[in-house]
Amino acid sequence: MHIDRRLETIANLVPQGCVLADIGTDHAYLPVWLLDKQRIARAIAGDIAAGPCQAARTTVAQFGQHEHVEVRQGSGLKVLSPGEADCIAIAGMGASTIISILEDDTEVAQSAELLVLQPMAGAASLRAWLCSHGWQLAAEELVDDAPHFYEIIAAKRGLAPVYSAAECAVGPLLLAQKHPLLDKQLERQLATCRQLLENMGRSERARASEKYKEIEALKAELEVLQNGKRSDSK
Repeated sequence: MHIDRRLETIANLVPQGCVLADIGTDHAYLPVWLLDKQRIARAIAGDIAAGPCQAARTTVAQFGQHEHVEVRQGSGLKVLSPGEADCIAIAGMGASTIISILEDDTEVAQSAELLVLQPMAGAASLRAWLCSHGWQLAAEELVDDAPHFYEIIAAKRGLAPVYSAAECAVGPLLLAQKHPLLDKQLERQLATCRQLLENMGRSERARASEKYKEIEALKAELEVLQNGKRSDSK
């Protein structure tokens, strides 16, 4: 079975031998691939819609994993009971949707040993939310699969350090490990700030807003990080 680089990177963050819950599973490629590689004990594949659930069952049957994967239709973590999964993966959704899923079923989320999350947008807000709700960042990864650039975050229960807005935007663990794609990540975040400031700068009211000042401050922090990285590489 072949999976793309995004899913394989997510899979590599899933702990060996765990029970995995794949929320928003779609075709169940992630749990089936992990089972095929003998990396997990079993899996629960959840999706809100009937179509993806049927597609997941087809994949499970095709690869002979029906004894090890249970497909459940339902919203978010409502397909799980507390303690039923060691690791919960939620991938391919916006950060706000992921946060809503975790907030709607806090007991289930907190009963897992690890969350592996891949937001399509808003990774900074997801990092900030996790760190202010009893989670600490355990690992971070980047995947450059043009035209897409993915951020993947693993989190475990625990007290997190206080991170700056720039650290949340870039990824504090990516900064600490000097990830090979860190330059691109910094430039992406700076480009977003520049575009927002340019768009807001057309309005006098927007230029006077607190939001504009926050983005200006974030841009300055990101430039400091970028300049510091350049100095380190000399």
